[in-house]
Amino acid sequence: MTDESTRSDQACPACGAHELALIDFPSVSAVGYQVFSETIGMGEIKETTPPAIGCLNCGAEWPDLDAFRAAQAAHGPGPG
Repeated sequence: MTDESTRSDQACPACGAHELALIDFPSVSAVGYQVFSETIGMGEIKETTPPAIGCLNCGAEWPDLDAFRAAQAAHGPGPG
């Protein structure tokens, strides 16, 4: 039985479980806090990679929303 707090609206195209989650890359600071760099607008570089989508039930992953939608179209909403 799936806990309602972890249930996703969309079903996994691979297994049909409603346990999809965003997979985000960890944020690691390269230089730390530098007062003067922040003051002149040259702060830490921010990565702009969008999160991937993964199924917590079967482990299937899609690199972006377009790939996830393509999998849904090809396989349907899953068996369950």
